[in-house]
Amino acid sequence: MKVLVVEDEIDMAVSVSRLLGSRGWQVAVARGFEDAIQMIKNEVFDICLLDLYLGDGYGEELIEVLEQKHIPVIVLTVVEDTPKKVKCLRLGADDYVVKPFDPEELIARIEAVIRRIKGPKKEDLLRYKDMEIDPFSMSLRIQKKSVYLPRKQIMLLIKLVENAESIVPYETLLSYAWGSHEEACMESLRTHVHKLRKVLREFSFDILSYPGIGYMLKYIA
Repeated sequence: MKVLVVEDEIDMAVSVSRLLGSRGWQVAVARGFEDAIQMIKNEVFDICLLDLYLGDGYGEELIEVLEQKHIPVIVLTVVEDTPKKVKCLRLGADDYVVKPFDPEELIARIEAVIRRIKGPKKEDLLRYKDMEIDPFSMSLRIQKKSVYLPRKQIMLLIKLVENAESIVPYETLLSYAWGSHEEACMESLRTHVHKLRKVLREFSFDILSYPGIGYMLKYIA
């Protein structure tokens, strides 16, 4: 596994790099926004550990860039602030870890995010009618056409396809796409489902709402 660590404090960058390296993971360190942008242009990363308060001040902006690149993000910060945590999660962060952190807890959180993101093996394509999802590459094809969706919406669709024509509880969707931060993300869940529904309706699929319970994927042609 290859990890991008975006951290402007040298001691912290070295400490985290050694911790990840001890697990046999490859580590690349970026010292700021521009450095990180160049790295993700030239290399493929499985996950990013992002110091929210970079010296150049662009930590939050980088979350959005990484989301667009389908690179999962764990925010590392010294600030335990609920509004800030909620904002980062809504921007696309997958987890939020406050410094100082326990090394084993950080490793466990990384592994949990990777399990959620990678899902089944590459050969285990998910299919419903003429929709096909590759959970490994997080790609979607409908009616033999490639359809781009942000990573969070792909993850929600994976659960909806796995349970097509059955109600998927809010808790299941939140747990899969956002991990341990269900209470922070109901508004974000609704927003992503609304956007996902608009795309799917162009292909004769719909996401039905069951207030207070969850959502169901259904073919409506």
